[in-house]
Amino acid sequence: MFDVDPDKPDIPALARIQLWMGVFCMIASICALLLAFSKFEWVNEVFAFAAAIGIFLIALLFVGQAKILELQAVISARVKSRFAMEGMARSAMPAAGAERKPPIIPQTKGERVIKVGEQEAREQGLRLK
Repeated sequence: MFDVDPDKPDIPALARIQLWMGVFCMIASICALLLAFSKFEWVNEVFAFAAAIGIFLIALLFVGQAKILELQAVISARVKSRFAMEGMARSAMPAAGAERKPPIIPQTKGERVIKVGEQEAREQGLRLK
């Protein structure tokens, strides 16, 4: 069966999207850095190097936000489970001033015994056991 682990909930879709955008930006940063050091005539080295740094900073931003969203889901699940456990503990424990009542003991239902005199039993047509 499927179990929900409160310590490891599903990662939100937005966090996954931002993580992969950050990975894509890291790859783009490496490509821009390689273009900056290549000796192609059509590449401006200063702009390529600045683009590599800028893209790397954007990648760090995306990855950081993705991790924050992921941890937010974990914290939310832990807080919910903690409040649920506290609520159960409060309902199980009596108030500070109230006396603790013993639990209700279920009674077995036995046969009902009615005492009737012999004369009345004969008149009503009851049989004796």
